[in-house]
Amino acid sequence: MEDELSADREMDGDYRLVSPVVTGRLHPAAACLFGAWYSIIFACAMSAGVKYLHHETPEAHGILQSFAWAIGSGMAIALAGRLSRTHRLAVGICSSVASASVWICLLMFLSIDFDQATGETIFGYSISLKQFLIGFSLLILLAGVVSSFLAASSHNDEELTARLLTVPSRHWMWLWIAGFAWVSMLPIVAYYIWLQFATALYSILHPSLWFQEGSSLFFGFLGIAALFAGIEISLKAVSDKNSYGGSVWKRVLMFLVGTLVLASLVSPVLLNLDINRMKDIPASLGSHPWWIL
Repeated sequence: MEDELSADREMDGDYRLVSPVVTGRLHPAAACLFGAWYSIIFACAMSAGVKYLHHETPEAHGILQSFAWAIGSGMAIALAGRLSRTHRLAVGICSSVASASVWICLLMFLSIDFDQATGETIFGYSISLKQFLIGFSLLILLAGVVSSFLAASSHNDEELTARLLTVPSRHWMWLWIAGFAWVSMLPIVAYYIWLQFATALYSILHPSLWFQEGSSLFFGFLGIAALFAGIEISLKAVSDKNSYGGSVWKRVLMFLVGTLVLASLVSPVLLNLDINRMKDIPASLGSHPWWIL
């Protein structure tokens, strides 16, 4: 990996701020290892986030878990391609193949009964363990290939990932810990947005709920804002050594505030307040609709 450089902004001849210095590029070989490593971390984080939503039945919703795992893996592969100095597409595809190969190896070498049913069904058709692992591997491979093309077509000036490119590359060796916390919140955010849409449509069809007490609360949106504000604060503390007064202890403190307080405490509390409220709306009418886990 590259040595850490200043994360200050570049200056032109008139000493005007132009753009952040890109310090987080990785050698393609290092980027491949990064993609394989972080794909496992992000996939586990997405899976943990989905399990949190139905913690009473942790073994249920296996197909949803698989999609969450594939999305998390794809996010890491896109990040690896984005951080690679060159050959972004090749880095992404290699990372995708490495990630999918793990499950193919399980399919080939583990001595278990692959014909046994998993308990999951698709359109009423029971899925065997062998079919589940094959589909799971193909899903991870597909997500990785799509992510690879997205990373290869990205540009350095894209606002969405600009901050990531200013993170010194050596910091990625430990940022997976914070990354797990950040990514594990994404399924909760997605579920909250889904419930907002579903319950809004449900309320439109049931006028008795229009003036229900607490129906206009939007703590969840504040939770989403807290999550992304916490991520931004943490990444700024890591990437810009002149931030927060340039003091190391202040930067460490702000990183902890962003990750532990905003992203890991404030955000889930606010999101859960609104999620629990919206889950109770249809339940109050004696039903359990399909859109609730």
